[in-house]
Amino acid sequence: MKILLTFGTTGEYEKRAERLINLMKELDIFDKIILLTEQDLKNDPIFWNQHKTFIENNKRGYGYWVWKSYIIKKQLEILNDNDTLLYLDSSIIFRASKDKFIDLFNIVKRDYIIGSYCRVKCLEYVWNKMDLIENLDMNHDAYLNTRQRQAGSIMILNNKKTRELIDNWYTLSSQYHFIDDTPSIIKNISGFKEHRHDQSIYSLLTKKYNIYSNVDMVEFLNLWCLKHSRPI
Repeated sequence: MKILLTFGTTGEYEKRAERLINLMKELDIFDKIILLTEQDLKNDPIFWNQHKTFIENNKRGYGYWVWKSYIIKKQLEILNDNDTLLYLDSSIIFRASKDKFIDLFNIVKRDYIIGSYCRVKCLEYVWNKMDLIENLDMNHDAYLNTRQRQAGSIMILNNKKTRELIDNWYTLSSQYHFIDDTPSIIKNISGFKEHRHDQSIYSLLTKKYNIYSNVDMVEFLNLWCLKHSRPI
């Protein structure tokens, strides 16, 4: 089974998500297409009871994107092993053929996770607070001098290893200091600019687990984001 998942907060982002879904429906390649909204999260007592206050107090990313790992985790728990889940941010559009998506479905069977990299030289040490780096025991040049991986487009083959990675992503995201903009207690590396929230956690975990394709989904599918004038 092949599932497309996206999320949009009420208003502009929900409209963008609807646009994305309509584009995907034209390809006729997904068995199920899921658009989740704020109301879906509020109707989920497991999620909302835990994160309501944090989300309401932190408008950026609707709670620094704490919901993203949760909705992916929840879908993987429902799917069978070897099913494929594609998560896309609501603002993404694409210029790829049906055949290109089919090629990715085959690649993910081998590589387990396909995503994308930052378009500029955005190294991990520049975009991760040190507290997260130390928590994951990743204070090594082999990790920190590599480009950060983006969390806006993720294709996942559902299996034990990928579920474990996503579970850890959500667990760390739920420890809000690792996802929000509070200053690092441990001194950041010289050159640090900003913590990239859920993406910082996700990127480091894919490197710690060593699960990630060399194929860049943004380039492969020619993905664009509505807020940018160039590929994301």
